[in-house]
Amino acid sequence: MPGSKKTDVTVVALCGSPHTQGNTATALRLLFNELSGISKKIYFAYKLAVHPCTGCGYCSREYGCIFDDAMNELYYSLQRAHVIIIASPLYFSHLPSPLKSIVDRCQVLWEYYNRGNKPLHQQYGFALLLGAGNYSNMFMPSVITLRHFFNSLNYRFDEKKYLLLPDINKKKDIKNDDITKKIAATAGYIKKLV
Repeated sequence: MPGSKKTDVTVVALCGSPHTQGNTATALRLLFNELSGISKKIYFAYKLAVHPCTGCGYCSREYGCIFDDAMNELYYSLQRAHVIIIASPLYFSHLPSPLKSIVDRCQVLWEYYNRGNKPLHQQYGFALLLGAGNYSNMFMPSVITLRHFFNSLNYRFDEKKYLLLPDINKKKDIKNDDITKKIAATAGYIKKLV
């Protein structure tokens, strides 16, 4: 696709936070530090120029989209990665809109596979979700969206392994021993997938 920067990495993370040094990005970097020796890349949704899907149907006939934007690079990376991590804060229990636009624009890949094309290899989806609150089912709307996203792209996933972190309000909330242990255990799980 025109203008894409092709990069093959083993782990691709889509970060939904507008704060590249915020809690979500910090947790994601701590996870990436634990994944030493594995090629990885973070895409920050708020820094990418991604037009929302208009449902025009172009991708149901052709591989690609009518919009020539940052999704071109993402399509390439998402098809080649072995593990896709969605890292995001919750906005009213859901994914922030720039990240949701990326999810929606992956209709291109669903259509591609729906026409009988096969993935290059087995892929796995994983979620790292953070919320400032702590209430019943606060992560459920995002988990359901990611269930449909991962299923649509033929990714294997285990929702019980997702790292769901409530009560994250300040940096110190991320860098405590309990969270550090959870991130290390998550890294161990991801290493088994690659």
